[in-house]
Amino acid sequence: MTPQTLLQEYLVDHDLRPASAKIYSAAIKSLEKHFGKSVDVEAVDRRGILTWRSKVIDEGLSKRSWNTYSNHLRTIWGYGIEYGILPNTGMNPFKKTTVIAPRRPSKIIAGEAIHRARRWLQSLVDQEESTGERARITPAWFWLATFEIFYYTGIRLNALLCIRLRDVDWDQQLILVRGETEKTHREFRIPIPDGLAPHLRQLLEEAARAGFAAEDQLFNVNRFSRHYKRREMNSDQVEAMYKKLIDKLGVRMTPHRFRHTLATDLMKQPERNIHLTKNLLNHSNIATTMSYIEADYDHMRDVLHERSMQQGALHLVRRVDESGAPGSRTGQAQARIESGERRTIQQNHHGGGGPAPGLQQNIEHICASPLLPPEELFPPSLLFNLMTSAIGSTPFARSSSTEAVTMYSARASP
Repeated sequence: MTPQTLLQEYLVDHDLRPASAKIYSAAIKSLEKHFGKSVDVEAVDRRGILTWRSKVIDEGLSKRSWNTYSNHLRTIWGYGIEYGILPNTGMNPFKKTTVIAPRRPSKIIAGEAIHRARRWLQSLVDQEESTGERARITPAWFWLATFEIFYYTGIRLNALLCIRLRDVDWDQQLILVRGETEKTHREFRIPIPDGLAPHLRQLLEEAARAGFAAEDQLFNVNRFSRHYKRREMNSDQVEAMYKKLIDKLGVRMTPHRFRHTLATDLMKQPERNIHLTKNLLNHSNIATTMSYIEADYDHMRDVLHERSMQQGALHLVRRVDESGAPGSRTGQAQARIESGERRTIQQNHHGGGGPAPGLQQNIEHICASPLLPPEELFPPSLLFNLMTSAIGSTPFARSSSTEAVTMYSARASP
C-alpha cells in the first residue's frame, strides 16, 4: 500500500474540514519526497523516519514544522494499525518522533495596542460619517464591528465567515457557531457582551436594509460597499484589513492572536475558570486551552510575595535606607556594622583574638545611636562577633546566649 492510498483510506473515514485535509496531504507529500511515492507504507520503519528527521532539520526545516508532520503521520499510521489496514505493522513507527521545539514568542496583544487600534478604527468611522469619503479601511463601521467580535469572543476566522443571519439570536443575545465550521465539529454558542452589542445591532440593521436572507453570510463586506465585487467575504479580505492595522500600529495583530489574548485575560480574572475559557474557545481538550494561556509573571510575583508574607520570611530581610545616600546616619551605621563584621571574620580566620583597631569606638557609637536598626533586623551572629572582638574574649557559649541578648536589648533601648 502506498502512502497516498493510506491517506485516502483515512480521509474517507473522517469528516475533515478542507483545511485539515490539506495539512494531512502536505505531510504525506513530504514523506513521499524522502521515501518515494511507490514505497510500501509497511516498509517505513522507525530507523528510516529518524534518518529522514535528521536530514530535513539539517536542511533547514523548523522543528515545529517537523512536529506537525510527525503528529499527522502518526495519526494516519495509527488509524491503519487500529483497523487492520497495516496488518504487519505492530508498533506505530512515528511514535515519539517529535523533537523539542523552541518556545514561540508571545501571541497575546498588549491592551495598549488594542486601544490604539480601536481608536484609529473609530476615527475612520467618524471620518466617513462626516465627509462621506472613503476611508483607508472601508466601510469603517463594518471593520470596527469585525474587530470587536474577534476581541470580545475570540471566535475563529473560519467560524466568523460562516455565521449566517439566522445564527444570531438577538432576543437571547447569543450567536450560534455551527459544528461544520469548527475543528472539533461541535456546535456551540457565544454570548453577546454589552461592548459588542451596539456593533452587532448596527450590522443587523444594515443587513436588513440590504435585504439579507436568513441563510446569507452575515459578515460579508461585499454587501455593504460598492468597492468590493466578491459574492462572499473570504479570509483574504479579513487579513488585508489586519495588514493595514499592522502597518498603522507596528504591532502584530491577527484574529488568532485575539484567541490567545482572550484566554490569557480570562485566566487573570479572580475566578480563573479554565472550563469557562475552554468552552468559550470550543476546545475539546483542556490541554489545548492551556497552550493558549501565556504565563502571568505579575501574578507569579504576587503569589511568591504572599507566600513569603505568610511564612514571615520578609522579617529577615535587611532593610536599606533608600533615601539616604551613603552619608545618612542609618546608612553610615549599616556600613560600619558590615565593615566590622568583615574585619572580625578576617581576624577569626587568621587566628587573631584582639579587637580590630578603632572597633571598640565604633561599637560604642553604633550601640548608642538612636538610629540603631530594630532587633529583628540586627543579625545576632554579627552582634556576638562584635561584642567578642570588643572585649577580646572567646565567643559566647550556647548557655550564655540569653544573657547576651538581654545585654543588647538594654544597651539598644532608647
